[in-house]
Amino acid sequence: MRNLTLIGQLSLAVLFAVTTSCAINPVTGKKQVVLMSEAQEIAMGQQSDPEITAFFGEYQDPQIQKFITEKGLEMAAVSHRPKLDYHFKVVDSPVINAFAVPGGYVYFTRGIMAHFNNEAEFAGVLGHEIGHVTARHSVIQQRNQMLGQIGMIAGMVLVPELANFAEPLSQGMQVALLSFGRDAERQSDELGVEYSSRIGYDATEMAGFFNTLERQGAKQGASEIPEFLSTHPSPAERNMTVAKLAEEWKSKLKLTNPEVNRNAYLQLIDGIVLGEDPRQGFVENNIFYHPVLKFQFPTPQQWNFQNTPQQVQMGPKAGDALLSFSFAGTGTMEEIAQKNPDTV
Repeated sequence: MRNLTLIGQLSLAVLFAVTTSCAINPVTGKKQVVLMSEAQEIAMGQQSDPEITAFFGEYQDPQIQKFITEKGLEMAAVSHRPKLDYHFKVVDSPVINAFAVPGGYVYFTRGIMAHFNNEAEFAGVLGHEIGHVTARHSVIQQRNQMLGQIGMIAGMVLVPELANFAEPLSQGMQVALLSFGRDAERQSDELGVEYSSRIGYDATEMAGFFNTLERQGAKQGASEIPEFLSTHPSPAERNMTVAKLAEEWKSKLKLTNPEVNRNAYLQLIDGIVLGEDPRQGFVENNIFYHPVLKFQFPTPQQWNFQNTPQQVQMGPKAGDALLSFSFAGTGTMEEIAQKNPDTV
């Protein structure tokens, strides 16, 4: 009875929020139920950003960071939410991915930057991620999750995990890893075409990049499509849709010679780190080496291993143990080492 009472109280609370929290979607212009104000949305992004940046680390290339910021702000200015305080970062991860969190925070991995063939491909994905922000997809997804949990609260057991490791994800990382439904992804594709076209790029190149991702997955022997595409429409569907929308926007905007800029982009990413960065540490013959901080330690055989800029985690596949090394202090690896020469 006590659990039923709790569920009833929460249901009433959510029902009250639903009936009092209708807002106009900036993209569609239609009313929708949300459980978060724009101020709360911005606060969530502000809270998540340092956690995401700490987890991945920023990729240290001033020219690439400058490029993504300039293009991002140019595109944000023609979006449906131009007054948001947008932030654009390249994070230091080899994974091919791009993602956005509420309030105007957009992230590209160095892995995805290395696989674009030109600026137009980049611009299409940039518009796609800005589209998630302008259409408030994270806010809508969190609302749906909250409403879907009302009937399960009494018996719910949460066991947050990152892959095979036991340490829970921070709230910021949970926000970053939210996945959207295919309708939201289709809408972001449409916005990616619109926004990239509005700043003069050839949006048909966007479809070509998804073909690149599909080939990359096949090359690695993956049995499934890459993670970036897992919740998206099929590449064939996207190619047809994006090509059609791109032609429509070219006609609407009278774009007779849209930009592709292949050579300029390839010059920009010349020298970008591909795959795992050995400077962040690597395992060889069951020994973990960190060439920058100049330390090493043995690693058990047959253990899962995960290395991020902030910590190293290892654990047996059975999940009955966890060994974690993390930095004592804040700042870059070099700064931490100088401040704490005997502590990592």
